[in-house]
Amino acid sequence: MMKHIWKQALALLLACGMAAGAAGCGEKKDKAESSAAESSTADSADSIEPVTESDPDNMNYKLTYDKDKVPDELANTIALYFYAVDTQNYDLYLEQINPLYRTSLESLLQEQYGYGLEQLHQNLVNYAGTDNFTIQSLELAQAQEVMAEEFEEDTNFVQEYLNAYTQAFGEEFTKDLEEQSDAIYDIAVTMKGENSDGEEITILDSLEILAAEADGSFGVLG
Repeated sequence: MMKHIWKQALALLLACGMAAGAAGCGEKKDKAESSAAESSTADSADSIEPVTESDPDNMNYKLTYDKDKVPDELANTIALYFYAVDTQNYDLYLEQINPLYRTSLESLLQEQYGYGLEQLHQNLVNYAGTDNFTIQSLELAQAQEVMAEEFEEDTNFVQEYLNAYTQAFGEEFTKDLEEQSDAIYDIAVTMKGENSDGEEITILDSLEILAAEADGSFGVLG
């Protein structure tokens, strides 16, 4: 299952396996999760050489989404976020994440863990099953709609995801985020691409990613 891998990555990055609070969304009917990525990311992350520059104009992902439910600018922000992770472009990554999240993350990691953009990139490598792959397309939809059958009927997807951040940063962070945001989205991302043999691969399958909107601008929390 790859539904909650970015939540698992959040847990690894913020709290070294902080617990299931960042690995699942509420009362999931099927608790099965993939832990293979968790055991392998630490071994290989240090060997990756980050790319310090990449041109967003070179991003040619095909984006598929319902514009009535996923705003254009949100779709573009998520696409650039993954492009930054793929190319390990730290500056571009910072431009796509929520400012409050960025401040809280930097404070926490400076105190405890050290930063890990390479960790997020290595997760992509692990999920692709190869370090030689090309991202070709992203399909975006509201997680509440596409994943509803896998969860209890009254699951609040956004709130359950926010609970992971409350555990990491504290209740004040979540309160401030909600007060500063015009809307918060839990988006399910399906990412497809090709491996080195030209074969189509599914890199991410309905991965949940949280993003907040404020004054028409969007920022990913991840």
